[in-house]
Amino acid sequence: MGTKADIPEVDYEKKSSRCCTSTRSCILLIIFGTVGIISGAVVMDIVYDKILEVIVYDMMHLTPSSMIYPEWAEPSIPLTSKFYFWEVTNPDEVFNGGKPALIEKGPYAYDLFVRRDNISNNDNGTISSIPVYTYVFNREKSIGPDTDRFLGVNMPMTSTAYMMRDAPRFIRESMSVVLEELNETMFIDLSVADLLWGYDEPLFKMIHDLFPIEGVDEQFGFLLGYNGTDMNGLFTVYDGKDDVSMLNRIDNWKGKTTVDFWFTDEANMMNGTDGMMWHPFIKKDEKVLDLFHPDFCRTMPYVFEEDETFKGIPMRRYALSPYAYANGSTYPPNEGFCKDDTCAPNGIQRMDPCRFGSPMGMSNPHFLYADPSLSEEIIGLNPDEEKHKNYFLLEPYMGMPYVMRQRLQINMFLRDVQGIKQMGDVRTMYIPAIWFAQEVDVPDNVIKSYELGFQVTALIVEIIKYIMIVGGALMVLAGTTITIVKYYRRTQANQPPYEPINC
Repeated sequence: MGTKADIPEVDYEKKSSRCCTSTRSCILLIIFGTVGIISGAVVMDIVYDKILEVIVYDMMHLTPSSMIYPEWAEPSIPLTSKFYFWEVTNPDEVFNGGKPALIEKGPYAYDLFVRRDNISNNDNGTISSIPVYTYVFNREKSIGPDTDRFLGVNMPMTSTAYMMRDAPRFIRESMSVVLEELNETMFIDLSVADLLWGYDEPLFKMIHDLFPIEGVDEQFGFLLGYNGTDMNGLFTVYDGKDDVSMLNRIDNWKGKTTVDFWFTDEANMMNGTDGMMWHPFIKKDEKVLDLFHPDFCRTMPYVFEEDETFKGIPMRRYALSPYAYANGSTYPPNEGFCKDDTCAPNGIQRMDPCRFGSPMGMSNPHFLYADPSLSEEIIGLNPDEEKHKNYFLLEPYMGMPYVMRQRLQINMFLRDVQGIKQMGDVRTMYIPAIWFAQEVDVPDNVIKSYELGFQVTALIVEIIKYIMIVGGALMVLAGTTITIVKYYRRTQANQPPYEPINC
């Protein structure tokens, strides 16, 4: 039988010291594991944002070393301009005071190519260039050739009649004789190419010969002189190198920091960008983004509508503000855009000051969202948000529009002018002449670049995040398990030695 002397003695003090050391290691293991879990769950999201900032800030500035610079200087993304014309089917009735019955003709599509000439990086953090637009007719996207003809409102003649409205009667009657000699009538038969790129206008030739006016040509066309030329003038924008929030924001156009067409300082302000890009990291609280383009003669506000996706990519939808074409009585800040008899009903803005006094007005196509009184005067309009709304989808990290539907209608103000018989008894109204849509849809190769850039970065960070979480959890589990086992063993070791009972 065993005796007490046969049982080895345990050095409890030494063993306790080893257990204490082991316990400290386990606690450290648990702490490190917990830190790993927290870091993976919280800190890596912050790290991801910082990684994105570094990538985007390196890309998004307008200097020759940046990735976005070549695309800004000569965009490769396909652009399309579509034009729709309004044919008047009852000219005699309109002449005698009836409502015009219109038929929409279009689209007539042109591929649009943009390049920037005379690029100059300036010392004050800006970059200057002259945008050049080249239009190439795309028959496949059009309903017919650009030689298609139709009867539309004669804008040069009706503009001239309007400008003579307050002249002495004998002058108006004399002008009527001149218009008759020139075979001018209220409506004119023209081709698509004529109306866009210009046709010989006898009235303008006569005015040009008698009273040469800068900017008034012998021809008339909506895009006369704009195809492949530098007619848009010199733009200077911020390059975003020192302050990315200023990226592509307009500093001046043709050397001016404001336009001088309108009647208040606020109306003449040039805010925002040219629409090619805004600053990166668009925040949720940025409810309004401004766009300035010379064709509009003013800054156009776009307001945030909703978040959505485009081909799986998160986007923010901005649409032309409902108050963009509101008159001053409805939206007081717009008071500066009209004066006296140039104020129009809600939904249309007169452009006389920037169109040499011609009573043109711009609106949404088909008078979408406009005062019903405008469409009540016209037969044949069918406003549709899907077809006629002006909006873009913005990728918020880079501030780039991936989808753009920039839509605008040009209307002519008609009224009778006593003494000018060519205006007949026409009723007072705004008659649509043309509307156009500039369209952008980012192609799949750009989408793939996005995925390889941002989404791969996100995936890598996500993998690291889960490795840290899982690794941390394993460390906590291991530390906890070892601590429990050690505690159990130490408890067992501290029990009194077993002493057998001698029988």
